[in-house]
Amino acid sequence: MHMLIKKLCQLCQITRSNSIKNIRKYNVTSVCQDRYILPADDDNDIIEIEQTPEIIKKPIIKCKRNEFDFYDGTEYSKYEIVPIACDGWNHLNSRGDFFTIYPVIQKIDEEENKKLENVTFRDLGITSKLSDIVKKLGYNEPTTIQKYGIPEILAGQNTMIQAETGTGKTHTYLLPIIDQIQRWKKLVEPKKNTPLVLILAPSRELVLQIGNEARKIADDLDISVKSLIGGRTKYLMRNPPVNYVDILIGTVGLTSKLTTTRVYKLDQIRHTVLDEAHALFDETYEEKLSHFIKRINFGFKQTTDATKAPVSSQLTMASATMPSTYPSYLQRVIDLESILPIQTKNIHRVLIPQKFMRLGPQQKPAALLKIMKARTSKKESTLIFCNDTATCDWMSIFLNNMNINAVSLHGNMPTPIRRDQYWKFRNGEVSVICTTNSTARGLDTVTVDCVINYDFPLNTADYIHRCGRTGRIGSRQPGRVINFISRKLEIELTKKIERATRRNKALPIFDLQDQESEKNDKAMDEEMDQLLSSSG
Repeated sequence: MHMLIKKLCQLCQITRSNSIKNIRKYNVTSVCQDRYILPADDDNDIIEIEQTPEIIKKPIIKCKRNEFDFYDGTEYSKYEIVPIACDGWNHLNSRGDFFTIYPVIQKIDEEENKKLENVTFRDLGITSKLSDIVKKLGYNEPTTIQKYGIPEILAGQNTMIQAETGTGKTHTYLLPIIDQIQRWKKLVEPKKNTPLVLILAPSRELVLQIGNEARKIADDLDISVKSLIGGRTKYLMRNPPVNYVDILIGTVGLTSKLTTTRVYKLDQIRHTVLDEAHALFDETYEEKLSHFIKRINFGFKQTTDATKAPVSSQLTMASATMPSTYPSYLQRVIDLESILPIQTKNIHRVLIPQKFMRLGPQQKPAALLKIMKARTSKKESTLIFCNDTATCDWMSIFLNNMNINAVSLHGNMPTPIRRDQYWKFRNGEVSVICTTNSTARGLDTVTVDCVINYDFPLNTADYIHRCGRTGRIGSRQPGRVINFISRKLEIELTKKIERATRRNKALPIFDLQDQESEKNDKAMDEEMDQLLSSSG
C-alpha cells in the first residue's frame, strides 16, 4: 500500500517532458497506407517507421513480445491452432505485457464502389432545399450507410440500419424522415400534441443529442421537434403543454407515461424509430417496450404516392450491433419479412487502434494516472468507462484529488445533474468524463480522441459501442482505445477479440457474464439431481 501511494504521489508531482515531446499523432488512414506506426514500450510514445511494402508488411497486431506479431496477408487454415499473445495472461508473471491491434478496413467491391462514387444527397432522393441545409451543416457528401439507407427509407421500406459506430446512422434516418414530413404535412390535418414521427432511445443524453441534430435540419423547414428528457414528468401530466409537434423524441419509460395519459397522442404516428435498437431489445426495456409498440399500427410497406398520406407507421431500427434474432414481441406487431437489413461491410469491427494492457487490479490506478497526466497537460478529451456506478464515482473523485478535472455520468444521477455534467464535457469545461455503458451508448462525442476501458466490458456489443465513442465522423483527432485487462473473464474476452482479428473475422456478439451464469445454474442443477438421487 505504501509503495502504491508513493507511486501516485510521484506521478501527481512529475510530468515527464520526454514522453510529451515524443508523442506522435496517428490515424486510421496512416495505418492503412504505406506509413506504419509501431508502438514503443512507453504508453505515450509512438514511433513512425517509413518502409516500402515490399520489405515490411503492414502490422495488424504489434506485441511487446515480437514473436506474436501479426501482419497483413498472414492466414491460418481452418483447423490450424492460432497463436495468441494473451494466451498466458492468467499467470501472474504476465502482468506488464501488452499488444496493439490496428484496424483493417474491409474494401467494397469495385463494381459496387463505382455505383456509390460521387453520389450526392440530391441523388439519393432528398429534396434540393433539404440537401442545401445539410451542406451548410458541413456534410458535403453522404457516408456509405447513408447511400444504402436513405433511398430505402424514402421508398417506405421497414429497415434495420446496421453500421459501425460514428458513421452517420442518425442522419441516415433523420434526413428521409424530415423529407417525408414535408410531404405529409400537406396531406394530413395537423392536430396539437399529435406527432407524425416517434423516435425512441435508451438514454436521456441520446434523446438530447438526436433532438439537437433534428433541430439543426428542421428549424428552417417549419418542422417542430420535441425532446422528452424527464425530471418534470408529474408536472407535465398535471399541466400538459399544448403545441403542434411533428417529431417526438424520448426514452421508452417517459414516452409511455405521457402517451398513456394522452398528453401526447399516437393517432397519427407514420414513422417509428428505435435508435440503439440492440439496447432497447435488452430485457431491461422488454416489458415497457413490448406493451408500448402494440399501440402503433405498423404496415408491411408505406405508400410513396405523393397524393396520399400513409395509413400505417413505417419502422426504422438503427444500431452498431444487433442480436442474432429479433425479440418475440416484435413479431406480434409487425411482419418480420418486411424488415430490410441494411449493413456495411465493417459491422462488428473496431476501426481505430486498440491497446490491450495486462495489469493487476492494484496496478490500474497508477497506470491510469500515468496516461492521464500526459493527456491533461495537452487538454485532450478522454472518456473513461467503468462497469458500475460506484467505480465511476470513485474514479471521478480520485482524478480530481490528483488535480485532473473530471466529471462522472451514470444512470443513478438525478436528471438535472446528469444534464449539467454532460454539457460541461460537451462544452469543453472539463476534458475527462467517467461513465458507464448505459449512459454513454450512442453519444456523439466528436471531441474525444481516447477511450480508456478502466473496467473491461464482459460482452462484445458493449465493447464495440464503447470504442465507437472516438474516431467518429467530424472528429478532429483519429482516436484510440486503451484497455486495462486484469480479471479472468476479461482475459477470456480479450482472447476472443485477438483470435477473431488474427482470422480476419468480425467480432462475434456474445455475453461472457450470461454464459458464466448459465454454467453455474447448470452445475447447481446437476448437484441438486445428484443429492436427490443419492437420498432416494
